Amino acid sequence: MSIVRVALRISAVEALKGRTLVGGNVLDSQIGALDVGANGSLHTPQERPFISVYTDDSKVTTGLELRSFTKGGLVDIVFEAGIATPHVVTDADTDESVIYEGVPATDANFEFHLDLTMRQIADALADPENEWAAIFNGFVRSFAHSQRSRASGDTNGVRLAAHQLKLTLDAFADPVRGVALNENSPLAVFFAKCETDLVSRMPDMARKIALMRAQITGNADELHSAMRRYGMIYGEADAMLMTPAFEVP
Repeated sequence: MSIVRVALRISAVEALKGRTLVGGNVLDSQIGALDVGANGSLHTPQERPFISVYTDDSKVTTGLELRSFTKGGLVDIVFEAGIATPHVVTDADTDESVIYEGVPATDANFEFHLDLTMRQIADALADPENEWAAIFNGFVRSFAHSQRSRASGDTNGVRLAAHQLKLTLDAFADPVRGVALNENSPLAVFFAKCETDLVSRMPDMARKIALMRAQITGNADELHSAMRRYGMIYGEADAMLMTPAFEVP
């Protein structure tokens, strides 16, 4: 299962943009957005508060019929939010270092910013008026686990704090290659939304969607679609009386 992982991540990123304290600085799998050095110190190259979204471990523990590779299983999707002292600004009226107007850049307010951002992530993903959130949730059967963690550090006078939300979700299966998508299926809705909302401002998105579509298109008949779904060989399909019977003259 890989295509649904991509769709989960992209739809989660888009669902959060403009709906939290980080504004549009929501990153898709940004490697190094939050880096832990060999000595345990934290670093970030980001110039303002951020959220980074990525899909992590996944596991299918039950219901893996024969040799099926389409099952989604339990997927970890991770939201990392970070803020550092280089992200603060100077209040024009007071010359005080602030996170935003009226909120001083103290350790306590760094934690306030991150806790509130995490709440905003949850609200954005559960918002029925948020079209991208609806698409994200369309790939999710249920949430199995939710885990929060935090990290902080001070390196050469640069303070950095970060919170992580890891959601373990039961994801729907990838479509079988060669089987046409229902126009109301989560993946078909995702493709349509990407083409209308993202292609014009993200030049590589059109190519990504084309590659994803190409991977699942084809013309598999009922027998071959079943064999592909379960990783069956002809001998197994024949033993299950799935293959066509020969006509006796």
